[in-house]
Amino acid sequence: MSTPLAPLITAAGLASIWRASNDGVSAQITHIALGDGAYAPAQDQTKLRSEKARYPVAGGERLGNTQIHLTAIADDAKAFWVREIGFILADGTLLAVWSDPKAALAYKAADVQLLLAYDLALNALPPDSVTIQSSGAGLNLSLASELAELAAAQIGEANRGLGRDERIRAQEGRLQALEPQVATLQNRSQALEQEHAADKRSGLELATANAAAIVSMQHLFVKQRLGA
Repeated sequence: MSTPLAPLITAAGLASIWRASNDGVSAQITHIALGDGAYAPAQDQTKLRSEKARYPVAGGERLGNTQIHLTAIADDAKAFWVREIGFILADGTLLAVWSDPKAALAYKAADVQLLLAYDLALNALPPDSVTIQSSGAGLNLSLASELAELAAAQIGEANRGLGRDERIRAQEGRLQALEPQVATLQNRSQALEQEHAADKRSGLELATANAAAIVSMQHLFVKQRLGA
């Protein structure tokens, strides 16, 4: 969503607008400047106190005679808290400035796209005296909404992935806890198999001995009969 701002119109910006009006044209806002200075803006300002970056206006529209909507994308490697904002005209003049001595407006992370979307109330200016010169990127609120939905979906999927990872780790922990029990059961099974094999060998040996004794007795009985 866009942030409503009522920036202070600078004396230099007002003079630039009057010059443009005398030529029969409107002053054009071309860039949005961001800085990390925190203060109460002054009308005699000609620049931000601590400007960190400046971005071209990507798109915008007129919401009324003295209200306009601006969008831009901050996508460089700079990182800072956004505590002051300047709106720059085509000739480089600081038209208006916003800042707050206590509150930061946003955080600009390094190499992460930050959508800048502002609704400006320029009630101190003549109607229709300011227009927007965009880079033609066509960025608007509908795109901002899509980007927000995409970001939310990505965050949700990441959270679900973290949940799956936690469940997998929990299952792995339970399996590791069962490994000693499984090993004990395997050892017992092998011992029982060995006992069974030993019992089987003993039974075979006993049966063989019995058979041999029977054969020997029969042989002795036959010899006695023949001798008689």
